[in-house]
Amino acid sequence: MESEDRTGSIAIIEVSIMTFANEGYTVKYDFRKNVISWRDNYMWNNNFTRAMNEETVETVREAIPAIGVIGWMEAYNSGKDLDKYGDKSVLPGEWKISLEFEDGTKLTSGASQHFPKKWNSLKALIEKTTGCRFTLR
Repeated sequence: MESEDRTGSIAIIEVSIMTFANEGYTVKYDFRKNVISWRDNYMWNNNFTRAMNEETVETVREAIPAIGVIGWMEAYNSGKDLDKYGDKSVLPGEWKISLEFEDGTKLTSGASQHFPKKWNSLKALIEKTTGCRFTLR
């Protein structure tokens, strides 16, 4: 089975972007509970958990395969074809993505100063569905 074929069975998506001082943001999409959780490590009072409507669920579910998240997560984990999937960055930060599938299996990936080429597409999706900026200060 192609890795992107598994996107329909994703139960939870958690995406973090952090500085080396452990400042940043984490967003979690829980499709079992239909909620979005936002954690702001800069200002705790910006944290929230709210329900996802059908439009938001559909937007995320349609965008994830097009962005190719599972493919580049697997590439980063294997260390192969990184030039195909990512670029070295001067951004002094790191990213981490954790996926949990309906069958309970998990996939986690991340890197420091080496961001996926389609990171801006994922960032735009997060900003669209949360209404918050997903950029390090």
